[in-house]
Amino acid sequence: MSDFKDDLTLDDLRNEIGKGQPGNPYVDFSLLSNPFPDVGQFISGICVNQDEIKREFVRTLREFYQDERSRRMIILGNTGAGKTNLLRFFEQELSEWHEPSPGKQAITNLFTIFVDQPQGGYFEIHRQIINQLGAMFFTNFFEVVQRGKISLTKLPAELSGISPELIRILALIASGSSHQLSLWPETRYFRILETWLQGSKLSAAEKKQLSGVSVEIGKSSTIAIKFLVDLVKIFRYAGLFKGLIILFDEFENILSGLSLTRQTQYTQDLRNLFDSLADSVVFVIATAPVSDNLQRISPALNRRLGEGVEIEPIPDEDSALAYARAYTALGRETFENKTNLKINLPPNCPRADLPYHPLTCAIVTEVYREIRDRYHNVLPGDFLPELNRRLYRQVYKES
Repeated sequence: MSDFKDDLTLDDLRNEIGKGQPGNPYVDFSLLSNPFPDVGQFISGICVNQDEIKREFVRTLREFYQDERSRRMIILGNTGAGKTNLLRFFEQELSEWHEPSPGKQAITNLFTIFVDQPQGGYFEIHRQIINQLGAMFFTNFFEVVQRGKISLTKLPAELSGISPELIRILALIASGSSHQLSLWPETRYFRILETWLQGSKLSAAEKKQLSGVSVEIGKSSTIAIKFLVDLVKIFRYAGLFKGLIILFDEFENILSGLSLTRQTQYTQDLRNLFDSLADSVVFVIATAPVSDNLQRISPALNRRLGEGVEIEPIPDEDSALAYARAYTALGRETFENKTNLKINLPPNCPRADLPYHPLTCAIVTEVYREIRDRYHNVLPGDFLPELNRRLYRQVYKES
């Protein structure tokens, strides 16, 4: 029993149990598994309704494109409102913009960074940002340097105020990595550089490999933010991107489990981060309402966040049906892509129920009404897990 995973979702358990059985009952309905997310489970690629937030997102990006000044967009929603899903939807959309499509021009100079549950202090988010920045840009950056498109020796004059220590170490690595650039993400230099930039302490041997490191980034959040901002400026100067979209999920957790002193320090660090990244960054921050606490602890940060746009609950039965159709369609698409089997739904199924089969319009609307009567507002985090349970019962009842 020691190997049993204690973090399995309900769907994971179903799939594990199904491995030892002949056939998968979901396949009878052209589904590999239950397409509706269970509690705490995320399925990407779907965002039904939320037109106001989508318009605000596009407006924010359009304004950013005009002047390249940093922006902040705040998304408000309680637990279960769909904040994580919305941020992941934006992340996927921006990724898809990199690929040209009929009638649309590819946008290849915007990149996303996803910051998950930023609790515990500034370095918790700093490490996430540095890790993703490095994975996206270090290889391309050193290629640009080695091709002579930018000169690190001229960088101090071109970008005043950049840390000489950062430039020195980047130049050192660039001069010694030409023969192993194709293996760059696996080299010891990359690991040491990333460890240092994340604020972790280097060993004496690691410091020696970088010809001595005088700055300990992890000693101060102010120093860490300075080096992060410098790295963003250098990458942008190298032409690697026009803008970064930093997606903060569950931003309200910045105040959880910390003493008042640490809360105050963390909010000051975030204010410093927002103010220091004054160019080339769009912050999209999803949070439960925290304005009262923020106003008490850091009025300055509270003002920088502003009022925000609220996630809308599922407003009516038509929208509930749209949610059910979207998730079932994704389940069928996954089935087709992974099995190469033709979707073959029963001919006796009423046409109106086909998009939800083996659920029906009546079941979906019944679930919506039950949750509406119970909670008044119907949130995706309540609605979709209940559809998950209903479909599970339908599949195993009919199989």
